[in-house]
Amino acid sequence: MPGYCLEYASTSRAKCKGRKPCGGTVIHQGSLRLGCTVEFNGKECFAWRHWGCTTTKVIANMKAQFPDASDVDGFEELRAGDQAKIIQAWKDGRVADEDSVSKSFFKPPSFSNPSLDCQSFEC
Repeated sequence: MPGYCLEYASTSRAKCKGRKPCGGTVIHQGSLRLGCTVEFNGKECFAWRHWGCTTTKVIANMKAQFPDASDVDGFEELRAGDQAKIIQAWKDGRVADEDSVSKSFFKPPSFSNPSLDCQSFEC
């Protein structure tokens, strides 16, 4: 049975395991993310996805394992606003449209001027 964890990304190293077009993109430090335990090289670790990339199937699987959203590991450490988002998703069976990363995903613009980088804009 998989385990789940909710937290804010401590670094920007993890890549999203969600669906395309978001799958494989970086989960930025401080972003709300959901981890699901997987076995890798004989060890258990988390496969991470943006909270907004959480599918209805994943939420259904979590609901089958936990009677309440607050039972998911890490829930209590989240900010009240994020807890409310998760509780609402629990009730609705899906992530709210405004939180969906996959629907609003965009490719950052490329620049011909090397002195400009993505940090100059909200990417």
